[in-house]
Amino acid sequence: MVDTARDQTLDFLTPGGDEVRWTVRPDRQAAPRPSQRSGIVERVWLVRGNDQPLIQRRLDPRANPHRLDTEIAAGLRLARRYPDNGYPAVLPRMLGYRADIDEPYVLWQPPPATEVGQVAARLGNDAIDRVLCDLLTALAHLAAAGIVHRGVNDARVRWTGEGAMIAGLPVAAFAGDTRTGFGREPWASAEQARGIGRADPRDDVWSAAVLLGVLLGLDGDSYRERLGPRYAVLLGDALAPRAAQRPTAAELLRTLSWPVPAVETSPLDSGREQYERIRASRAEAAAPAARPPQRRRRWFWSIGRGSAGPATRDCYLCLDPVSWAETDLFVWTDKGYKALDLGTAGPQHRREYRLRQAFRRCPNRTGEIGPHYLPAAYLRSGSPINIGLIGDTAAGKTHLLAGIMQEIESGVLGDFGIMTSAVDIAWHDDFRQSRMNRLYRDGEVLEHTRPVDTVDFADGLILGTGSRERPMMFFDIAGEMLQPGRRQSRATQFLAAADALIFVADPVRSDPDTTFEAVIDRLAHRRGPDGLLDIPSVVVVTKSDLLRFEEPVDRWIRARRADGPAESRDVYAYLHQRGRTAQLAPMHRIRRCTLHFASATGGRDRGGRYPHGARPQRCAEPLISLLAMLGALPARRDGDG
Repeated sequence: MVDTARDQTLDFLTPGGDEVRWTVRPDRQAAPRPSQRSGIVERVWLVRGNDQPLIQRRLDPRANPHRLDTEIAAGLRLARRYPDNGYPAVLPRMLGYRADIDEPYVLWQPPPATEVGQVAARLGNDAIDRVLCDLLTALAHLAAAGIVHRGVNDARVRWTGEGAMIAGLPVAAFAGDTRTGFGREPWASAEQARGIGRADPRDDVWSAAVLLGVLLGLDGDSYRERLGPRYAVLLGDALAPRAAQRPTAAELLRTLSWPVPAVETSPLDSGREQYERIRASRAEAAAPAARPPQRRRRWFWSIGRGSAGPATRDCYLCLDPVSWAETDLFVWTDKGYKALDLGTAGPQHRREYRLRQAFRRCPNRTGEIGPHYLPAAYLRSGSPINIGLIGDTAAGKTHLLAGIMQEIESGVLGDFGIMTSAVDIAWHDDFRQSRMNRLYRDGEVLEHTRPVDTVDFADGLILGTGSRERPMMFFDIAGEMLQPGRRQSRATQFLAAADALIFVADPVRSDPDTTFEAVIDRLAHRRGPDGLLDIPSVVVVTKSDLLRFEEPVDRWIRARRADGPAESRDVYAYLHQRGRTAQLAPMHRIRRCTLHFASATGGRDRGGRYPHGARPQRCAEPLISLLAMLGALPARRDGDG
């Protein structure tokens, strides 16, 4: 939408999800306020017919298309929390938004124009008390919704004539988000200004205490001494250096004998409580006895033994045992596999170079399938990490794997001191060209995985930590092949060689995904004495960009790092609330399982393309969790938990 002084038609969604069209005209008395730093233009419009004013904050098309997402999500949290006739007058009120367009925008009800700082000199003690109580009430409401305002000051708090309210949520964050440096002292605490730790609603309590000092006409040096007995007792710890040492807004209201906003029960609470019961029962259970060796499993997970060098392992195609030997070696050519003679390789460095491109023909003793070949790097390195992606057709497995590989190439594993290289250079390059580049360079939607009789690895990497190397192989199979009614086939044999599973949950499909239970049933031989499956797993709610304005997805989809069990608890609660029992099966039936929100694209496609480009969001977090469960993750270098 072009920013002009002419009438405009606004098509938007209300917080209740209704589609609305308003014709508006510009308020000639309020000039637009562009911000070059944020790429947002703010303008006041008047609705044709009744002259209702509204504030539109519109994003420049050249800015990050998700720049307004947190502001919209925070406004929606408040709107969904309070009914129309019970919306707190002390809070900013969102009227609507439009997100998936070239110039996203959010609409707000205009606050009073008078900044509290403009009337500070003429406010008496009773009025100052009222401003403080109204502000703390607003902060208590925000804290109950998990929102940190971050911008409380004498301009953002407005005077209503009788009390105060907060204007807007332009720089809001969610409680628990990694802090980003914002604000200046004295309004922002040192933690907030420097971006230390995680956002906390008590960040705003600091700002409220500073505002009280402004209203009382105090300077910073004598602030504590000149508060007077009443406020000194009340706000004695409000300026503590760490948020955890400060009182909450609700606690301060109780001290003032002012009504404290009731904390509404969240529809997510039931699922969160059930998740905690599951965690507690797993923690109390005795450690399961070691699983007896399976007939076809000839090696076991051991970071110490497995990383030392090549050993016998199962072929992921036929499940026969195979070990490394410099015999039966081949290279791939345009005409197929061609025998490789290392006797003509020459010096050692040339020999190693050719081995990195070599494949070894599997002995294939049972002869159940035709001749097949395994990358030499897969056989020469330490114990493999074979990871299977599980999910129905169109669940997003292929896109998620492309997102995982894209984030790995951006260096996400480098935080842990892990270096990566391709198991097979040509194979990895083909995956990069046909998947990663098509999605992230060209912005094209990827086609679904097609059913085949046998499944080879989709891509593979060598994980290097110091002198240790281990191959990590990903297997992506068409969802049709995993259905419970489908007879066991060679295409699903890789499950017997899997070390970990990624269950891909589609949150927008209406019918239940039956592949999760079917795969778990096929691995019944790996149950422990307690009946739980013994294979590290993750559940990934993919396509989470489509849910980015729903709680709790709104917080996690923008989180930079996983936060232990907190994300798993929220994902479980989200799926539980929506009756997605089938997608929770891994958590119920597998001993070690974490749950995650992720998006491989960051936005909705239009006609098979992503108009703003595609970008992965948190795709590597599930993999990092799996590597931790497998004991293959060194300590993080950057210390950012």
